[in-house]
Amino acid sequence: MGKLFGRENESCERFRDALDALPVMGKRGRSADEWRAELPATEERHLAVCKSCGAALEEFAETRSALAELNLPEPGPWFAKRVMAAIEAKEREEEGTDGVWISVRRLAPRMVVVSALLLVLGGSWAVQQRSRELATTDGRSGDMVFDSSVVPAWSDDGLSAIIEVRP
Repeated sequence: MGKLFGRENESCERFRDALDALPVMGKRGRSADEWRAELPATEERHLAVCKSCGAALEEFAETRSALAELNLPEPGPWFAKRVMAAIEAKEREEEGTDGVWISVRRLAPRMVVVSALLLVLGGSWAVQQRSRELATTDGRSGDMVFDSSVVPAWSDDGLSAIIEVRP
């Protein structure tokens, strides 16, 4: 039926939880109907209505029969702890090879903050320098390289000397 009003979704989750609760080891080659007989009555009623859970039961039966053929020993009491310890050791080993990049990732936010601070300080210093230069130009505005109307004081002296000699 799907996810009509969210109720079927909760029912499907309960059904799959009931499948997980079934015993791992058992008779070899059990069919889906034999597994269905071990389910609680509420889950059997849900199975009659929901086609996706029926497909899940079929997959469950196939998987369990395939695992039964492997003749795997029952896991010991410390199996999960050993597996988790092996995973943790592998992660630590990989972290050692990526140690440089992990430290770079940790430093990146600090580098951004320092760069932004230097940019703000450098920009404010440049604005102050520019305002000081404008204050010392004696009221003249413009740049003598780009603005030809502004003539520096030293060029006037040279021209006046040349003009005086000619007349």
